[in-house]
Formats: sequence, structure tokens, C-alpha cells
Amino acid sequence: MPTSVVFPKASLEKTSGEIAAWSVSAGDKVSAGEVLFEVEDDKATVEVDSPADGFIGRLAEIGEEIDVGEVVATIYDTREEMEAEAAAPGGSAEAPVAPAAEVSAAVAPAPVQPSAAPSGKVKSTPLARRIARDNGVDVATLTGSGPNGRVQKRDVLQAMDQAPAAPAPALVAPASVAPPPVAPAPVDSPSDSSAPLNAVWYQKGEGAPVVFLHGFGADVTSWGGLLSGARYDFPAIALDLPCHGGSSPDLPADLDAIAARVEATLQAEGITEASIAAHSFGAAVAARLATRGVLRIRSLCLFAPAGLSPEINPGFVSAMMRARSREALQPWLVQLVDDARLISEIFLERSVAARASDTAFEALQRFGQQFFPDGTQRFDVTADLAGYLGPVRVIYGRQDRILPVSATRNLPGNVALHLWDRCGHMPHFEHRRDALRILEEVRRSA
Repeated sequence: MPTSVVFPKASLEKTSGEIAAWSVSAGDKVSAGEVLFEVEDDKATVEVDSPADGFIGRLAEIGEEIDVGEVVATIYDTREEMEAEAAAPGGSAEAPVAPAAEVSAAVAPAPVQPSAAPSGKVKSTPLARRIARDNGVDVATLTGSGPNGRVQKRDVLQAMDQAPAAPAPALVAPASVAPPPVAPAPVDSPSDSSAPLNAVWYQKGEGAPVVFLHGFGADVTSWGGLLSGARYDFPAIALDLPCHGGSSPDLPADLDAIAARVEATLQAEGITEASIAAHSFGAAVAARLATRGVLRIRSLCLFAPAGLSPEINPGFVSAMMRARSREALQPWLVQLVDDARLISEIFLERSVAARASDTAFEALQRFGQQFFPDGTQRFDVTADLAGYLGPVRVIYGRQDRILPVSATRNLPGNVALHLWDRCGHMPHFEHRRDALRILEEVRRSA
């Protein structure tokens, strides 16, 4: 039986939206959990996964206004079923689906002038807008080479290359050349501990929310795969840590300074109690939050938490602080997961784009030098976990190549540990359904 793919609710405020980019083409064979498309929100871009294996057809147009819950694609068990449906009256015969070999060999359409969306805004991908904004390029002046004249990344880069004035700041640094070192701010004098953090609601509702905190080098969009298109009934809010994503580049002094920023941001959102789901460095922040007593932390669900031992993969930390090109980042990003195929082109491009701005990149460097000097974790949260009285689960991958699985031996006895096989440093990304199930369990046990 065909499986419908529906448009998700990416934020509380919107009852409709548009597909920013498809990761697949009509006629492609897809697997359950594979990223199908991106949905753009005002503050974030989230990925939507395939709910089933099969052959995809009836793709909704990029840039169209689509209601939440509306079917945007259909996944068929067999190619024959898909082609028969496309050819049937009322099907998608007016846009026949090409066999996969033909789709992959198709010639890219000639560039056309960008067409305006109904609002009058020029259509462009989120990645193109981000690069354009960081480099002072007006997307309204560009010729789009994408579907329906949509401005894409390559259009922005071409405009930057052809600019007659002084060259714009380089988007990527050569893989063989490291940017000059950035001196960390003094530990005893953080720049500004009062700036609110960037916050994105994935879903609002009644009751205590789940707060999501990402790891080093990531941002709020890292939770999109877990939450977008999934069924859950809790309010969910994700925060960008300092020096990451849309938050201030001001360098915090220590974990307590970060925790204070998180507390102030949540209190400004009217949140006084919450459960926390967090990854890697964000999990260390969560452990510190749990024992400070400012917020009531109902439960903790920690994915590959940092702060259990001084050890960390020094090559990975160095690469996150130095690499800006896709060629330099790609071999290190695959270290995050057990199955390298999970690091998609979208994942890679987003990682490159996050480093396009010199301000953002230098902030990330300072952050890494502050908390991982000489490839060492300079913080320890084992005492925080031991002192926490609520339910706590830790999920760790046996194939984690960033933090050693042996660090879990330092977990106190009040922590429930899940050790997953065929799993690297990102359990919530690699095994999303099981991760969400455990999160639901620990949240409901509070």
C-alpha cells in the first residue's frame, strides 16, 4: 500500500509553509529514515525523513504554499505501482516520472530569471540566503538556476566571484591552509553573560517542555531529523549555545556561564521547569543545569554526553576549529557516525555554510580553544550527574569515535546507560526512532 508523506508542522506560529529543497527526485528509490526534503522556518531549516522504503513520486513543487498535513509525496512499494499511478487519470501523468537512470543523467535546466513568490519575495534556498547574507550579496539581484528560477548556492558563489569590487570574504579556506589562530578571551572575563540565546520552538502545548541542547559545532537544526514529521505530544524548544548558530558570538567563561544564559533565555520564554534532551557538549551543560537549582529539571536524556573524562578525539576538535572547505570537513564529519552514508550533501553543505561568516567561524574557534584546549575536555560533570535526583538516561554508541565509550565507566550509579551497537557519536541522528522512544520514556517517568 502506498505511503503518504505529509508536510510537517515546523513551528507553532505557522499552519502552512513551503518546501525549501528536495533531496530526492521523482522516481528515486528511497529508504526509511533517508532525508527527503527541507522545510524552512524563520529561524531554522529542518529535514524531513522518509517514513518507508520504496519508490517516490508525486513531489510537491518547491516554493508552493502548502498546508500542514497536506500530502507532498507518495512512496510506492514497487516502481511499477508508482508508474501506473502516474499514468492513471488524475495522477501525475502531466509530469511523467523518468526512470532513475534518466533522472540522474538529465541535463540541468538553463538559468532563468528568478521568479517572485506570491509575497513578492525572490525564491531562494535557505543555504543561498545564508551565504548571501553573510557576504553582503542581495539575492534579489541574482539569476536563479534552480527549479522555477530559484536562487541556489552556486548562484550566490558565482555572483561573489564576478563582483567587480574588492573580493568578498572567502567562503571557504583552502583545505591545506589553517586560518590564523584566534586568542581565547580570558577565562575570568566573559564578554557578555546576559545576551539571550537563539530559541526555536518546534512545537508548543501544555505542560513542561523538553529543551534541546546541541553539541560543539552544531546548532538548533541538528534536532530537525528527530522531531520533524515525528509524532510526539510534548512542547519542544531548541536553543543555540553561545558562539553557535543564531546566538551571540560572546565567549562564555565556563559551563556555569552557559547554564546561566540558558536559564535566562528559558525564563524569558516563561519556562520554569523542563526536561532536557542534549547531545555531547550540550549534555554537559544539561548536567550542570540539573544541579544549579534555578530551574526545575524534571528529567535528563543525554546522547553521547561530554564531560565524563578528559579524553576526546583531538583530530576532530582541531578539524572543527580549522576546516572550512567541504574537502577538509567531509572526512571528519563522517567520524561522527557509524555509517558514513548518513552524512548527506545537505549535511555537508550546512556545515560549510555555518563557517562561511568570519565572525561565526572565529567565535567557534574561541569556543573550542576555551573548552577543549590541546584536545582535552577541561570540564567534568560526573559529580553533577551523581547529585541529580531525577530520572536520567545516557545513550552512547559503541562505535563512537569522538568520545571514548570507556568514559561511560565513570557514570554514577543513579544513571541508566544504553549502549547501542552500530552507532557512533550521534545516537539521536543515527537511530532516531529508538532515541525518541527513550526520550518519551524518561520524560514520562519524571
